[in-house]
Amino acid sequence: MLMFSKAGIESFNGTRQLLALFLSFGVLFAAATDTTPAEDTRNPYKPRIIRDTYGVPHIIGRTSADVGYGLGRAQCEDRAVDVVHNLHAGSGRLAELAGEQYLDNDREARLLRNSRQAKKDWPKLSPGLRRLVEGYVHGVNDWLAAHSDAIPVKVKPFTPIDVIAWHRKVMMLSTVTIATADGSRAVGESHPGTPPGQSNSWVVSGRKSITGRPLLLIDPHWPITGHLQLYESRLKGGRLDAWGFTLVGTPLIGLGATPAAAWTFTAGGADSSDAYALRVNPDNPNQYEWDGKYVPMEVSEETLRYRDGETIKEVVETFRYTRHGPVAANKQGELYAGRHGSWNHALAMEQFWRMNTARNTVGFKAALAMDRLSYFNVLWATTEGHIGYVQTGEVPRRSTTYDWEKRVPGWTSKSFLGGNIPFAQLPQVEDPPTHFLQNCNVAANVITPGLDFTKADFPPGALYGHYGAYRARGQRATSLLSGAAKLDLGSAGKIAFDTYVPPADIWIPIIVQSVNETSDNPRTVMKATRILEEWDRHADANSAGATIFRFWRMACDDLKDTRAGRDAFHVDNNRKLRGKSLIALNRAVVDLKNRYGRIDVPWGQIKRHQRGSQEWPLSGDGLGRLGMDTLRATTGVKFSNDNKLINRGGQSTVALVFLGKEPQIHAVVAFGQSNVPDSPHYSDQAPLFVNGQLRPVQWNAE
Repeated sequence: MLMFSKAGIESFNGTRQLLALFLSFGVLFAAATDTTPAEDTRNPYKPRIIRDTYGVPHIIGRTSADVGYGLGRAQCEDRAVDVVHNLHAGSGRLAELAGEQYLDNDREARLLRNSRQAKKDWPKLSPGLRRLVEGYVHGVNDWLAAHSDAIPVKVKPFTPIDVIAWHRKVMMLSTVTIATADGSRAVGESHPGTPPGQSNSWVVSGRKSITGRPLLLIDPHWPITGHLQLYESRLKGGRLDAWGFTLVGTPLIGLGATPAAAWTFTAGGADSSDAYALRVNPDNPNQYEWDGKYVPMEVSEETLRYRDGETIKEVVETFRYTRHGPVAANKQGELYAGRHGSWNHALAMEQFWRMNTARNTVGFKAALAMDRLSYFNVLWATTEGHIGYVQTGEVPRRSTTYDWEKRVPGWTSKSFLGGNIPFAQLPQVEDPPTHFLQNCNVAANVITPGLDFTKADFPPGALYGHYGAYRARGQRATSLLSGAAKLDLGSAGKIAFDTYVPPADIWIPIIVQSVNETSDNPRTVMKATRILEEWDRHADANSAGATIFRFWRMACDDLKDTRAGRDAFHVDNNRKLRGKSLIALNRAVVDLKNRYGRIDVPWGQIKRHQRGSQEWPLSGDGLGRLGMDTLRATTGVKFSNDNKLINRGGQSTVALVFLGKEPQIHAVVAFGQSNVPDSPHYSDQAPLFVNGQLRPVQWNAE
């Protein structure tokens, strides 16, 4: 029986393997600065592709089809491996391209019926969107045909269905993750709640912006390499007039701006998935109990293909479905059926199309009200001056009888209500009197001061993601935005790249007290304590205090029987806690001495930003392994062989959007526009990124 594995996420981490495979075949790429296709009377698409100083493509066409065609070619020029990977992954054909290790990805894609649903809903998409996707696919196919050495194996031409299937796969990542977590919890079992996400967003009204119009921060914490790495572009043609970041393998802006609006997302939306425990007929594995009777499952068989050297092999898989959704098994082998947001449609791209093409606040809000997005916090602003938030998530109608964060009975109609709750019943805030909203993976009731709603005010699962959890980043953003006035590029940028460490305010006084209560501390421990006392509590690259505090928190994490160092708003400062804190400080000092021969090590010597043979010191830190949880959330959990923490993700694409007649945008990405090592845009933005600087985005090609 198939499990909902981590294939949807783990396959994303396999891009390095795939890239290595391609490079081993001597892949050749061509980087370009002006990539407008040569005139071809047989080609109906006529885009202009103009790259700016940093290689960001401006795709200009008469129609959306022209824009799609140009973007397909541009993405291939910069990220051909990722384009090919993604358009195989969504439809469940990745193993056929890259080997048996991707069969789990393909099983999940087939089980979720990405291609089947994409085919069903393709006719429902707006004509302009269909033309955009068709043009995109032609651009990809034409580029690959003209660069036959780019991919070492023969690739079949892609279709629009591959694009929709890939987009659906990514949009369902969170729904599968939630159902998998619910499916692992038995009825009556306690559960730890929703795992933390890592993204920042905030928006202020014109009252707090120097321009008198809203200002929005886009700061998704996302992979900085690999096939999920976002792609920046400027699109203009037909109804499209937008800038922002897309998923490679798709042609629409996912986070960005238009003349009418700007928007961004963080993880942690409404609960869009459930797991239904099943009672399967012991005499027939294709039947399950429903209201006292055994009824048939829907059963289908599919042939999956995978590459083994030069040979293509096949394996037949059986997939089962109940009225709830696809059937899976948890790690204990217990069956459940997942009810997923987006399961019954492939229309998320239609919602993005309408967001991209909305002309005013009414149109943009109507696009949001389609409610085709699962488990996202959406922050938005319009040029007309409105700002807003909604915790999206295609929330199923649910009885109040059950705990929907664990398995519920799948054998009774009492637990299975049809349809979703209305969009209007989702948590939403618009134009608050505070004139700002923030969501740094916090619950909807703490996105701005003064809100008093709770879970009980909404249908089950509507107020869900991160509810009640500690979020240092959210606290810090609220504090800074509350005191902000007339934010300009400089002051807004300081908030976006802020490195202050809120947990230090809680724990350093306790550490100092624990040391002062003990008379025989080693000299190195006393020195470390003085450094912590004098530290300005910013995780800057030159800060030794940040290093000591980070190592102290890691040492606390190794002490499993204490709350020392853990995330909390308030702590009970008692002698036992202080004793554990002192033990952790001693361990941190020893660890630093063993690794670096000293304890006063600047943070940037350890936290590094790396691209090929280039390397830079980096500030900030994430939350993993009890990191410092700064607004500048750079990752790094496992030490390299030379005792460095190499940044792998987190803050990856940062932009400040000042809305107006034309958006005024400043942005930066972690490395550069291209993943081609010999491209001038392979790492040209890295120096800006590590220094917390943004570059101006040109809105008009002229």
